Amino acid sequence: MGGVIINPCCKNSCFFCNPLKKVDKNLLDEEKINVLRNLIDFKKKGIKKIEISGCDPIEYTHIFELIEYIKKQGFTEIQLSTHGRFFSNKEFVRKIELAGLTKVRIPLYGSKPEIHDRITGAKGSFRETVRGIKNLSKTKIEIQVTSLIAAPNKNDLKQLVDLIKNMGVTNFYIAVPLLAFSGDVPFYIPLKDLGPYLKKIYDHSENTDYSIRFFEIPYCVLGFYDKSIKNKTYPPDLGRYCQPMKIHKTSIKDIPAYRLKIKTKICKKCLCDSICDGFLKRDIKKFGIGDLKPIMDNHVKE
Repeated sequence: MGGVIINPCCKNSCFFCNPLKKVDKNLLDEEKINVLRNLIDFKKKGIKKIEISGCDPIEYTHIFELIEYIKKQGFTEIQLSTHGRFFSNKEFVRKIELAGLTKVRIPLYGSKPEIHDRITGAKGSFRETVRGIKNLSKTKIEIQVTSLIAAPNKNDLKQLVDLIKNMGVTNFYIAVPLLAFSGDVPFYIPLKDLGPYLKKIYDHSENTDYSIRFFEIPYCVLGFYDKSIKNKTYPPDLGRYCQPMKIHKTSIKDIPAYRLKIKTKICKKCLCDSICDGFLKRDIKKFGIGDLKPIMDNHVKE
C-alpha cells in the first residue's frame, strides 16, 4: 500500500497528537505537490492501494477532488484515516462515496460523550463520530474502527466494544497512543501497566463472540500468545515525497521516531521473539519494563 499525507488542520485536540489548528497555505500547497509526485511514483511501481492520512485529511477543502483523481489514475482501493466527524453529514458521505473512497479508518475512544470528547478535547465529537459511522454503514465503504487505550477510557473498553458491535462494525482493533511529542502525558498508560485492562476486554470479546485485534502491543503485555495480537510494523510505503517531518524522521524509511521499537533482555527468552517487534522505544525509555515476563509454551492460547 502507498501512503500520501495531507495536513490541512484538525477539529479535534487529542492529547497525544498536538494537531494543527491553523492552515499554513504555503505548506499545504507543497504537500499537495508531494502527494501528486508520490502518486506518479506509486503508479510506476504498480501499487494499487492508497492510504490518505494526515492531520486531518477529511478537512482538506479538495478531498473529493483528490479521491476522484486517485481513482482516475487507476488505483483500485482508496483508504482514508480520519476523525470521521464530517461523515455525520449524509451529503458529505454521498459525495465521498461517489468520489471513489473504498475504506475508512475512524477512531472511537469511548462508549459515551464524556469519555470520547475528553480524549479528543472537542465537545460534540462523539456524537458526530458515531453518527458518521452509522451513516457510513449504509454505504459500500468498508469501515474500520480503532481505539487507543488511555486513562479516561481504560474502564470503559467493554462498553465500547458493545457499542461498536451494535453498530454492525466487524473490523475493530485496539492500540496504544504513540508518544509523538515530549512533555507530560497525563492520560498515557505505560505498556508495563496495560495488562489488566487489556485482559478484561480480551475476555469480554471471547464471551460475546466478537472478534477484536490488538496492534502495537507486545504479547507479554497481555501475558500470552494469541493470533489476535499483532506487533509487527507494516507501515504504508510513503514514497519519496511524503516521508515523516524532519523532527520525526529516522534512518528507517517510512517510520517516524515515535514508531521505533526496541527489544529488551526478556525478548531473547520469549517464544514470540521472531514475530514481535518488541516495545515502543519511547515508552520503555520513559517508563521501564516493570514486571513483564517472556511468553513461554504454557502461555499460548488455543
